[in-house]
Amino acid sequence: MSSPLVSIIMNCYNSDKFLKEAIDSIYMQSYSNWEIIFWDNASTDNSARIAKSYDNKLKYYLASETSPIGHARNFALEKASGKYIAFLDCDDMYFPNKLQSQINLLESNQFNMCYGSVSVIRENGSEIKKFFVKNNSGNIFANLLRHYEINMQTVMLRKDYLINNNLTFNSSMAFCPDHNLFMLVALDTEVGVIKDVIAKYRKVDNSLSKKTIDVAADEYRFTLDSIINNNAGLKERYQVEFNSAYNKATYYEVLSDITNNKKKQARLKLKKILTSRIEYFLLYLLLLSPVSNKFLLKILGR
Repeated sequence: MSSPLVSIIMNCYNSDKFLKEAIDSIYMQSYSNWEIIFWDNASTDNSARIAKSYDNKLKYYLASETSPIGHARNFALEKASGKYIAFLDCDDMYFPNKLQSQINLLESNQFNMCYGSVSVIRENGSEIKKFFVKNNSGNIFANLLRHYEINMQTVMLRKDYLINNNLTFNSSMAFCPDHNLFMLVALDTEVGVIKDVIAKYRKVDNSLSKKTIDVAADEYRFTLDSIINNNAGLKERYQVEFNSAYNKATYYEVLSDITNNKKKQARLKLKKILTSRIEYFLLYLLLLSPVSNKFLLKILGR
C-alpha cells in the first residue's frame, strides 16, 4: 500500500527573503510523499524565480491579483490533491520529522486535525523560545477558548473532512482566517496534539500579522459570534471560556491602540479585563509608566 500524499500549501506574497530556507525544509523531510501547492499572490519580488527553481513536486500557481490571505488559501486548497493538508508560510520552516510524526498520528487515529509545538526564532534563525502546547489530544474546544495555542505551521488536516463538512477559510479575513477554521474544526471533532516541537515560526518586522493588527479584534469576535449564533446553548455551556476568548479580542484592540500610539485609549480598554489574566494586569501597569510604545511592543513581541 502506498503512503498517503500530503499537500503542503505555501501562500506567498513578496516573501523571497527566507523562501529558500522554507522550501528546503520541506525537501529535507523524512517523509517523502508530498507535493507543494505554491500560491503566488501576485508577488513583485524574486519569489517566483526561487519557487520555479525546484522540481515538479512544487506546483507553482500565479494569482492575477493580490487577494486577502483567507481567499488566497482557499485558491490553494482547490489545487491540493493530497489526503492530508499541511501549511507553511514563507518565513518559517519544518523540522525534518514534522510530516512523518503527523502522518503516524492521523493514520492510527480518527482525528481530523492535529498540531504541535513550535520553536520561535529571530530573523537570523536563532531561537527566542520554544512554545510547548499544553492540550492533550481529544475534545479541546473549551481549552482553545481559554488559551488558543495552534500555530498554523504545525497543522495537518484531513482533506475529505473539509470537503464533507464544506469547510474553508473565511475569504474576507486578513488577520486570522486560520483561527476561524480551526475553531470550527475543534468544535466539531476531536483534535490530535503532538507535544514535540515540529516547526519553526520566524518573527519578522514586516509580518502580515503586524500589518493587519487593526482588524484582529473584529475578526476574532466574528468567529466567536458566529459559533455562538450557530450553536444554541453553547455560550451558556462554556460561559467562562467564551468570556476569556472575548477578553482576548479586547486585548487585540489594546495592541492596535498601542501600535497606533493611543496609550490612554489602550489603558481604558485594558482596565475592563485586567483582573482576568496576570498578563493583562502587568501590561496595564506598564501602560501607566513612561515607557515608549516601541519598548512596549517589543516586550509584547510585536
